[in-house]
Amino acid sequence: MRLVGRIYAALFSLFLLAPIIAIAGGSLTTTNYVAFPPRGLTLHWYLQILQQRESLTALGLSLAIGAAAATLATLLALPVGLAFTRYRTRLNGVVYAVIMTPAMLPSVFLGLAFLVLYTPMGIGATPIGLLAGHVMIATPFALSLILVGLASLDGTLEHAARSLGASPFRAFLLITLPQISWSLAAGWAFAFMISFGSLEISLFLSTSTLVTLPVQIFMALEWSPLDPALTAISSGLAIITLVVLVVTARFVNLERFLKRA
Repeated sequence: MRLVGRIYAALFSLFLLAPIIAIAGGSLTTTNYVAFPPRGLTLHWYLQILQQRESLTALGLSLAIGAAAATLATLLALPVGLAFTRYRTRLNGVVYAVIMTPAMLPSVFLGLAFLVLYTPMGIGATPIGLLAGHVMIATPFALSLILVGLASLDGTLEHAARSLGASPFRAFLLITLPQISWSLAAGWAFAFMISFGSLEISLFLSTSTLVTLPVQIFMALEWSPLDPALTAISSGLAIITLVVLVVTARFVNLERFLKRA
């Protein structure tokens, strides 16, 4: 039975990793079109990307928007999570459902809604509007992981600090915050990945001079869907995502997270 379980796990893992393997393999081909298995091995397409100013600019914008959106989403989600755990009211469920709505609605619908909302405000095609849209879709994921940390919080430690004369802010800063730092890090990381890989939201809020990397890949597919350079860019996206996951797993301790989730 154990052998069957291992075989199933291996096949399931292969099923999940197959698209990434295909993209990575296709980016190494020596042909001028995508071929998998690759015909020969070369890093030419990766070197070509480094010479494309548009790709580097789009990557920089995606990283900046992702980091800023994840940071703002975490900062917004933290006080909301604290309010949920410390003040039990009938409105908690309603507020939680409202905050989680962007995670449940189709991304295309959200992109159009943001465009319709932000355009009369004058931020429909600006970095502020793009950032606001990414914060909206990233906040639910940050909040979900922060709530996991707060649910496992030992509140007696903060009460003890308060009884010894610490102010509420000092007790939170020195007692509560270190206990939930792992969930804050996990929330930030997942919010960053959601923002970094977002296509639909960016597609509606982008301009000719404000293009994220997923949008650039999408537009390039229309003209040259078999360009190996696109698979090289996609592989870069996968690598960045894997780096974020590995760093998060290293500092957050996912085993502890899964036990508390």
